[in-house]
Amino acid sequence: MHIPIPQFDPNYFIYAGAIGIFLGLVSFLFFLFRRIRWIIGVLSKKHAVSLRLLASLRNLLLITVWISVFGMVLFLGFFLRAYHVFNVEEPVAEVFTQSLDGAPNSKMSLVSFFCAHSHKTRYLFVKGDQWMIEGDILKWNSWLNFLGLHTRYRLTRLRGRYLSTEAEVNQPHTVYSLVKHEADPFWRYLYKYGSQLPLVSTVYGNAAFQTSGKDKRYLIYVGTSGFIVREKQEQQS
Repeated sequence: MHIPIPQFDPNYFIYAGAIGIFLGLVSFLFFLFRRIRWIIGVLSKKHAVSLRLLASLRNLLLITVWISVFGMVLFLGFFLRAYHVFNVEEPVAEVFTQSLDGAPNSKMSLVSFFCAHSHKTRYLFVKGDQWMIEGDILKWNSWLNFLGLHTRYRLTRLRGRYLSTEAEVNQPHTVYSLVKHEADPFWRYLYKYGSQLPLVSTVYGNAAFQTSGKDKRYLIYVGTSGFIVREKQEQQS
């Protein structure tokens, strides 16, 4: 299994805009230096009075256009960065469900779970109408997201889920751990004191679920607010 990861980086626009503006400001300072030196020369009567007004206006106009263009590139870079940061969906796992008896409403499914972090696949028997992924979410303050710090997460469990409450109470359940140490001291500390930390917005548990019993493939993403499940469309050969 392969999970695609977006390659676009809006920081290239920011770098290009910042370098362009810097070079434009250096050119403007050099322009001012030459004009001031010319004025001093005129006042000391060392040079003839020749303003070269058109050439000076042309150079000033070119510098202004240069700075303006790269200023727009810099603004575009920050805009795309903000859009990317607050809409980024990092792929973290892939789930493939298969009905064991071929019936579309089967209560038993074979779930293939691929973790993007460990690059390992597990095959799990799941009872229920739906499969559900659970995990921990650490959400940073928004300004840290803007600087490029992504949401921290941990996938903890995969379980079956029934649509009706009665079935949820009376029918058999399946639940699988996705971590070696469920009582991780790091996450226990975050749950207890995370809201008091200066850079943390919140720490909470999150779950997402989808239908079982059908031969479908799903991608699991983590965004700025939690887990997202999207059905993966198979490419036609």
